[in-house]
Amino acid sequence: MTIPVMTMPAQPATPPVGRGFMTGYALAQVGGFIAFVPMLNILLPLKAEAIDAAGKAVLLSQVALWGALAAGLANIAAGWLSDATASRFGRRRPWIVIGALAVAGAHLLVFRAQTPGELMIGIILFQVAVNLMFGPLNAVLPDRVPDDQKGFVAALMGLGLPGASLFAAVVIALVLTEPGPRFLATGAAVVLLILPFALTFRERTDKGPSGRAALRVPALATLTDRDFLLAFLSRMLVQVTITLNVLYLLFFLQQTDVATRFPDTRPEAVLGWLIGAATVASLIFGFLGGLLSDRMGRRKGFVAAGGLMMAVGAGVMVAVPQWPGPLVAQVIFGAGLGLYSTVDTALVAQILPVRENAGRDLGVMNLAVTLPQIAAPILGIAVIAAGGGALRGVFVTAALFAVAGAMAVVLIRRVD
Repeated sequence: MTIPVMTMPAQPATPPVGRGFMTGYALAQVGGFIAFVPMLNILLPLKAEAIDAAGKAVLLSQVALWGALAAGLANIAAGWLSDATASRFGRRRPWIVIGALAVAGAHLLVFRAQTPGELMIGIILFQVAVNLMFGPLNAVLPDRVPDDQKGFVAALMGLGLPGASLFAAVVIALVLTEPGPRFLATGAAVVLLILPFALTFRERTDKGPSGRAALRVPALATLTDRDFLLAFLSRMLVQVTITLNVLYLLFFLQQTDVATRFPDTRPEAVLGWLIGAATVASLIFGFLGGLLSDRMGRRKGFVAAGGLMMAVGAGVMVAVPQWPGPLVAQVIFGAGLGLYSTVDTALVAQILPVRENAGRDLGVMNLAVTLPQIAAPILGIAVIAAGGGALRGVFVTAALFAVAGAMAVVLIRRVD
């Protein structure tokens, strides 16, 4: 079947953005990632273990599965709503502010959960809040940033994931040791980093389609655009890799010789070291990738290289599971993640069919992030069961998905 290419209507020129916007947006992105990175890497696995130590892996998988389903629906809804909003406060701002405050409240619900059912409800509400905030926040990039600045601004956005990972590694895993302060610090950081930008940045004043027109357009229609579909598939496949690594890394470390190598160190503290090392690699490769992709006018090669590096990192986890193999693996994985995520963000912003529907289309694109959060726990349960409880098969699966995602992006035509 031939997939048609959507007609690209002429877009009004987008004025350049200044340093103040870039700085505020970068900090807001760090806050956006802090909203969920500490939760998924550390807080949720530890909470699952506290509620059901014997069945922690299965409980974690089940909770992550239902949370991801809620996230997918919430992201599309948030994109639609922000495209269609016509308030005096702007299209994106109201939802970013409401979402950030709701994320802080959801952290309290998860902290207070005492049963699997309460944890499930808390995570579902948490995922709705995160996506209510993050969808409109990401739509600011195509709204406000011209093509020749997208790589650089995407590089600054790329500070979000490693910045949040560093926060998780240092503040959550190493400095704070009790659940209450950990949850409180995470919720407060989200609000303090996002609200200053959300309350002060200037939204575009030129008008696109009316809210009614935007809501009449089917959300998934954008997937008929060939290049958008390929970018979607690439991100979805690679996100399976990322989700498997995030969900099961702590439990993987518990199956290696980490406890005997570091008998006086908590496993989550060792996880913090790995996250910190991966963060440094991610920062370096992500920032360089964004700058070079702008300068060279090319995106696809950088994105594909990042995916292949993640595959190598996952492969090292399998080949060398004993220390320092996991450290080397996570550094390689982090470098690939930084390169992939930064340049892929610029690539996607550049191939959006219609800028005025950016919220809706990015909501669809973010299904490529949330669907793997549904699929990865199911895969994880199946692979863990097949392996008799061993987690090495999870990382074999992660490597294969990363390779497939890297190959998909090469087929995109609209950008080099």
